[in-house]
Amino acid sequence: MDSINYQQNSDERSNEEIELEGQFIMRVPEDRAETIHKAIRDGNVHKKLSIAMNKDLRHGEVWLEGSKLHTKLVDLPSIVESYKTSDKETFYKTADISQMLICTGQPQELECKSSDSDEEIANKLRKSYLYPHGVTCPLKNLRKRRFRKKMLKTPEMPAADVSQELKCLLAADSLAESYKYELVDESDDSQ
Repeated sequence: MDSINYQQNSDERSNEEIELEGQFIMRVPEDRAETIHKAIRDGNVHKKLSIAMNKDLRHGEVWLEGSKLHTKLVDLPSIVESYKTSDKETFYKTADISQMLICTGQPQELECKSSDSDEEIANKLRKSYLYPHGVTCPLKNLRKRRFRKKMLKTPEMPAADVSQELKCLLAADSLAESYKYELVDESDDSQ
């Protein structure tokens, strides 16, 4: 009998939406921020604020006192840690925050040309969820500054020329009719 009840409960759970715990930063327009701060101070956020995400878990809607805002969940370039305290002396780390929910009045659509292939569209879509800036002003354009392509230390030859030169040398080596090599012991040279 217990197994039947368990099966029924698991079927009921699968039909319901699964609620996972997670933390993110929520960025709203400045004129709406004071409303949220007041709701937090009063302790009735659940009455004034409601968030609903689409099935893709990247877009959604936020209702704030009856008005609707469109949202987009983006990935931050760095991780922000969140802490909790009960006595203002001891802090406990609660999560690593790596996403931000950006709320705007108008929905944001990705523009794709009809000539784009499915692979290009998927790549543009993936890049549209990468937020280029950090949370604070000094972290503006962090993704470009911190994760830029590395250059070689020798300024004489850029990286593209080095790889091209290596390919030419390997091609010339494969066309050689014969080759010889000599092993030199460094200890003999010092004497």
